[in-house]
Amino acid sequence: MGITYRTMTAESLLEQLTLVPAWDKVPESLTPEQCRCLAAEAQQWLRQGVAQYREGNFTAALAAFQQTQQTYRTLEQPAAEAKVLLSMARLYYGLADYLWAVDYARQSLVLARPLNAKAIVQQALNYLGNSYRHLRDLHKALNYMTESLTLAEELGDQAAEMRALNNLALIYRTRNEAPMAASLYEKSLHLAQILQDTVTQEQILRNLGNTYHALGDSQQAIHYYDCLLQLARDRMDDQVVSKILRNLNSACYALGDYGQAILYLQERLILVRRVRDLRGEAQTLESLAIAYDALGDVFKSLQYREERLGVALALNDESLQRQTLSSLKTACLATGDFARVQRYINYLTESM
Repeated sequence: MGITYRTMTAESLLEQLTLVPAWDKVPESLTPEQCRCLAAEAQQWLRQGVAQYREGNFTAALAAFQQTQQTYRTLEQPAAEAKVLLSMARLYYGLADYLWAVDYARQSLVLARPLNAKAIVQQALNYLGNSYRHLRDLHKALNYMTESLTLAEELGDQAAEMRALNNLALIYRTRNEAPMAASLYEKSLHLAQILQDTVTQEQILRNLGNTYHALGDSQQAIHYYDCLLQLARDRMDDQVVSKILRNLNSACYALGDYGQAILYLQERLILVRRVRDLRGEAQTLESLAIAYDALGDVFKSLQYREERLGVALALNDESLQRQTLSSLKTACLATGDFARVQRYINYLTESM
């Protein structure tokens, strides 16, 4: 999912939607007293919707917000109605119901444009761009997100600009235009650093590492992955750290920096053993063996392959056992250790 807003709490939703209309004129069909009553009714519907949202009853919450929207329409308050519609788009986007998110964001946009309510317009464009990306209509996604970025720049809203840049990068990645995506991510990262937004920095650094890894630019991939580890190692999920360390090994190996690759692999080995990920341990041990092969350290290579055999036995994975035994046999023959080869051959024969 693209960067839109942080996870919405009921309190932040209430703050966003607490709208007190300032009437320039009373609608002709209503008296001032009726306006006051309807405004109170809108706030009541709003509070009810927020309470239902807090309880996880999203269907009821959305129904309450629809009542809020209709009340503001009756009051002829398009700015208030546009904000409610935008929040409904936000809720549907969070529920991954992108068609409805598009519908409500477009309604909000139609109301906000004539009012020159640029902040609402910019946010609505953002949701339209992200939603169309998920719906795989990349032409519309690109157009809406580009307009969202332009408007964020006009507003001088660096946080909105940061989000739009990151979301635009996601669209280019989906279009398989990785170099453009990388350039946009870097601009977004610069703004995240200015804003001291650590959470967004982590997300963008991961995206940059993945993008440069896909491009085969190992040096840049290493740079951004390493920045991510330094910034967020203690806060990231173990599986995410494990994947990043694996990618760092691949990038270092591609550059011929086998010593650094081994350091990342050894850190990954400690991690997968701590979380008892035997499959990850077997994979890491094989990668260590390959790295030591590249360094010409046959003894270390054999050591890690033998440890991998122990993991294969613990997993009771016959296919992995045979693969590991075959690898050990080849390594031993290369070193001339025929006695050890015979032990492995005997083991392999007995296991068949």
